[in-house]
Amino acid sequence: MTKDASKPARFKMTFPEKIIGEPIIYKLSHDLDVAPNILRGRITEKSAWLEVELIGSAKNVEKALKYLQERGVTTQKLDG
Repeated sequence: MTKDASKPARFKMTFPEKIIGEPIIYKLSHDLDVAPNILRGRITEKSAWLEVELIGSAKNVEKALKYLQERGVTTQKLDG
């Protein structure tokens, strides 16, 4: 992580069925330099949602959100 890490931002992420099983969270950490902290969630064969803190620079969190959107993940910013 870089020194310019900002306050963690919390999001609810809803994943489309077609990408369940893909290493989406791994990619955030490995390729986009964002540390995802999974707080809670539910994953089944047909649906998935996670509540996640994204920890990293504002620039990297923005890149991560763009990547998620491109993959079809719906993100909703949560308070706190």
